[in-house]
Amino acid sequence: WLSCMTVTGDVKPLDIMLELEEENIESRPIWKPMHMQPYYKSYDFIGAGISEKIFESGICLPSDTKMTDEDLDRVCEIIKGLWHK
Repeated sequence: WLSCMTVTGDVKPLDIMLELEEENIESRPIWKPMHMQPYYKSYDFIGAGISEKIFESGICLPSDTKMTDEDLDRVCEIIKGLWHK
């Protein structure tokens, strides 16, 4: 039920989070990969940089079982508007 997206180009996840926050809509960054967290930095990990790319370009979108179609449309319009500034 968690909806996430990644972005490329000039619009960054923080831009989206700030724009949504202006409208009192909560969003969050994608979870930081374990190997990037201070406690685990010295441990080996398996990976080719994919999780870092997702962390840097991803955002967890607003989601709730009580969201209406109108709520969803509002969030989408706010996000799409960032590319039209």
